[in-house]
Amino acid sequence: MPLSYIARDIDYVPPPGQEVTRLETHHDDLFQTTDLPRRAWNRPLNLPPEDPTLGLCARHCLMDLKRSDFGPRPFSQQFPPDWYLGTYNEVAARGSWCKMCQLIAEACDDIAWPDQADTVMSWVRDVRWRKKASPDNDLDNGVESTETWETLRLAVRSTMIGRAPAFTPFDLVPLGREGEPFQGRRLDEGQIDIDRVMTWLKFCREWHGTAQQSLSESTTVPTFGPFIRLIDLEENCLVERNDIVPYVALSYVWGRVEVFKTREENIDELRIPGGILEKEFLFPRSLRDAMTLARRLGYRYIWIDSICIIQNDDTDTYKNLDKRHQIGQMGKIYQYADLTIVAASGEDANAGLPGVEPGTREAKQKQVKISEDLTIMNRSRAWPDALLRTTWEERGWTYQERILSLRYMYFVDDTVHFQCQQAAWSEDFAAESPDLDLSAADQVVNFSIVPTEVPPTVDLRPNLKFQLKRYPELVGQYTCRNMTFITDRVNGIQGILNVIKDHFFSQDVEFVHGMPTGELLHPGLLWRPRLEPKRIRLDERKGRPLWPSWAWAGWTVPVYYDYGADFSANSTDISLGPDPYFLHLKARVARFRLMIEDRGNEDAVPPLPRVRPTRLTRYAITHATNPDGGSIWLTWSYRRKFVEHELKLISKFIILSDADGFEREELVQAATAEKRAVVNEDPGTDGRVRIERAGVGRMYRDAWDLEWERFELG
Repeated sequence: MPLSYIARDIDYVPPPGQEVTRLETHHDDLFQTTDLPRRAWNRPLNLPPEDPTLGLCARHCLMDLKRSDFGPRPFSQQFPPDWYLGTYNEVAARGSWCKMCQLIAEACDDIAWPDQADTVMSWVRDVRWRKKASPDNDLDNGVESTETWETLRLAVRSTMIGRAPAFTPFDLVPLGREGEPFQGRRLDEGQIDIDRVMTWLKFCREWHGTAQQSLSESTTVPTFGPFIRLIDLEENCLVERNDIVPYVALSYVWGRVEVFKTREENIDELRIPGGILEKEFLFPRSLRDAMTLARRLGYRYIWIDSICIIQNDDTDTYKNLDKRHQIGQMGKIYQYADLTIVAASGEDANAGLPGVEPGTREAKQKQVKISEDLTIMNRSRAWPDALLRTTWEERGWTYQERILSLRYMYFVDDTVHFQCQQAAWSEDFAAESPDLDLSAADQVVNFSIVPTEVPPTVDLRPNLKFQLKRYPELVGQYTCRNMTFITDRVNGIQGILNVIKDHFFSQDVEFVHGMPTGELLHPGLLWRPRLEPKRIRLDERKGRPLWPSWAWAGWTVPVYYDYGADFSANSTDISLGPDPYFLHLKARVARFRLMIEDRGNEDAVPPLPRVRPTRLTRYAITHATNPDGGSIWLTWSYRRKFVEHELKLISKFIILSDADGFEREELVQAATAEKRAVVNEDPGTDGRVRIERAGVGRMYRDAWDLEWERFELG
């Protein structure tokens, strides 16, 4: 059934002569305006008397929702107003006789401060698409024109209490009729609809076609060298192939449960037809469910790391070389996969894929019939928001799996979501259309913390594929994730680095220890820690840390780059030595006194989710001719050195680059003065001119004495 647009003004304007009463809330300090708002949630309303026999409270009767209020509508049309519903407790109390209030109260599953949580309904954009304009709008030259249309959703949210919302916002949409696009739809609360999932794959291949480009595509036929190991779901055994066949890859979290592993001792058994079937009962639930789902979707092959990579402990054997090689091509494995199944429900490999088997999930979908024309339902959270609370999203290995895959099927919050490079679809909303331009999963809604006449604003979510071109952002996000084995710190992002090199950087750029070399070596050194850094553990065979101090991998800490700093090499000569653990430097050097800088604060280091408060200490860099020379963040251990040297800590600095301004917290005065990025080093004690990185800071250009020295930085 085609959608039709009916223009309707649902702003409530009280009839002349009727008394208008102010809406009472717990935020009296917000009502400091002489003009009566007409669109904000705190606008005056003349509520009709409550009549429980109507099935709706006075607010929802006054709101008088119609299906056409949700659209479709021209993209440029004005938004309807926000609506205030009272505190959560008041909403829940009205839920005994108001159908809408009951739905809202039941959909709030994480409520805090229920007696204070002011509840607001705001109209926000949902789906956006382009369609052919009417013939009257076609251009005179006969060129076909298009118009942008959209639907709306009702976002139910709370006002801020302190700095936190009282509950997680959720969306209400109309339940669509059979075949009606861009509307909500019923889902089976106990099992996923396999036919719908297969339809997603079919539509993606047909509609997106050449626009759905894999990063692995090139002028040559892609192959695995020497092979990729897969589970053959027809022969139920392990096979090794070097050509590309359609296969599924599983992305999941091992957790603290026993995971069946392919080892040197059992791999020959698993290669025999039927060998996998004999061991399948030992596999964790997520692995069994993924194999079942792949079979139902018509795939013959599936890749699962614990089964397809030999998992023996590291030893100097051929099998260990096999493991290292397979880990080295994990980036390709996810690039070439036709579909990646993401098991993001739960904390370990036994969480399974809820809904693959009957009765294995409890999807919470609530509906209420407002009129013969309109039934309202709550939508599941968009998959990016749902992932934020998962263990899967915290893990280091899953980062490159998420970025490099072509298509994803996310199992999270007892719901299935599909995402590719062109669209995002979910079970409970009919958005499958070749004309789809933007969906709720592509948007971040920004709500004002105070009542406002301006509707909520919407920002586009970052495109992770686009960020492949932005090494600093990738490293910043990746290093904030958890890695069970610190020895995998570089392996976990190596697949991404390989793609960056092959597709976005020039051929003279290589990655060593996770760091770019060649033309990007200088700016790559300017990373900074977010937390108290700690050196990586020693490599007992070589008697030194696993990675050098100049690489972010050499420290167990999240890092970031200052995106706003301009860079120039300033003739500093830096190159890799014969042993790539060391950098050879010829640079200008000076010594400066450090003083603890009391102006520093935790907010000076950009925050990220799940990052603990920093214990870094900021030191002022002082000089005889310029006492306010700059500042640098250093480790907690420097406090001890500071005391031992009677508050006169002298350190050696070398110049790395120029930049064009200080960050706000770095200097109280002359915030726009010229600066240079510098690296502070500790000399070695083995008689060789070898140094280690301690930190990166900024200081005034004119504080430097030009003195050149040569070093090996390890």
